Amino acid sequence: MIIFRSLFFSVFFYLLSTLVALIFFPFLISRNLTIITASYWAKITLYLLKKVCGIRIIVNDANIMYEKGLIFAMRHESILDTILFLAYIPSIKYIVKKELLYVPFYGLFVWRSGHIAIDRKGKSRALTKMLNKVSNYVNSGLNIIIFPHGTRVKPESKVSVQSGIYAFYKYLNRPIVPVYLSTGKVWDKKGFIKRPGIVEVKFQNKINIGLNKKEFLSILNVELN
Repeated sequence: MIIFRSLFFSVFFYLLSTLVALIFFPFLISRNLTIITASYWAKITLYLLKKVCGIRIIVNDANIMYEKGLIFAMRHESILDTILFLAYIPSIKYIVKKELLYVPFYGLFVWRSGHIAIDRKGKSRALTKMLNKVSNYVNSGLNIIIFPHGTRVKPESKVSVQSGIYAFYKYLNRPIVPVYLSTGKVWDKKGFIKRPGIVEVKFQNKINIGLNKKEFLSILNVELN
């Protein structure tokens, strides 16, 4: 039954995504319309997950999501993590791998929505340029999501974050909000199997400014594991 539901959802999800991309492709000329379209796509995805796969999302301390100019450091376990927050905060910006820009249709929406592509092989100049863009976003009141593990991790695994997250913390001189969630237990890491269950999105206490690298990384690892 789980495999059947997963197959049904996966087929419907990809058909929906393709249909949205084709129908709303002209809206790519407008960033606002692109952002609105992506948000409704995310809402429909969460609805289908609930009705077809029996997956429910529970968000604790949801009010913090709507504060302005925050940086969320999120645990990354499945593709769902890159969809989830678009349903709640259409204007939120993800920091994503540059390679995603080359995915047909999806890459165009990522680019046109203003998400930030990071070149992990880039030099210091590329990093500085990205940090400046993030700074402009948060200073204008937008919220940012970064995946400090750099890749998807297994559910309940203890994995240390990459030290590059400290550059954001130090350079931007802003608190970081750790976000723990366990989407991997309902959405397979490789993307196909969807299991019924509850995903709790937990906003941890802000990590305030002023900590050194060792202190910051130590706290963040505890909060995300």
